[in-house]
Amino acid sequence: MDMRTIVKKNPIIAATELDRLGEAIESPACAILLMYSKLTRLMEEEQRIRDSSKPIFLHTDLMNGLSNDKEAFRFLSTYIKPTGIVTTKGPMIRAAKKEGMLTIQRVFLIDTTSLTSTIKNVLENQPDAIEIMPGIAPSIVPVFKEQLKQPIILGGLIWNQEQVLQALEYGADAVSLSRPELWNHIDQGS
Repeated sequence: MDMRTIVKKNPIIAATELDRLGEAIESPACAILLMYSKLTRLMEEEQRIRDSSKPIFLHTDLMNGLSNDKEAFRFLSTYIKPTGIVTTKGPMIRAAKKEGMLTIQRVFLIDTTSLTSTIKNVLENQPDAIEIMPGIAPSIVPVFKEQLKQPIILGGLIWNQEQVLQALEYGADAVSLSRPELWNHIDQGS
């Protein structure tokens, strides 16, 4: 299985903690990003993780009791058997890939330098997917509205109707969407 195949089923990935794993498995999401857990809890849930009908990715940067080294990924691939991992660390991407896991590189974009650095790191690490943070930031709209008279348009990484409505509630004048399935889903009267 590859990331493109996974996300083709449904573009929504459930990001959750172990306590809500069952709910995430039952959701229509295409995959699960498991965050904020302890290694001991993962071991208690290893059978459910192995048997999940959905791909499960462990955010290894946020796991307690797990060192970010090659042996950690060998342990995960042998005993927990997640589909893959999420990390901000390039060497961990390469280590997980050697163990046959899919990899998602999480990146934080704050300026042009971080964008340039991200592209370089992705080319070097070759993750299976990239998670860009923040996806959208509608709360910045009022700051622009106070200082500028031009219309404010939000775009990029807006993947559902709720995000569109939130952008408009924060004062955006428009939202650019590349997903045709959202074009007619917004109540034009609001």
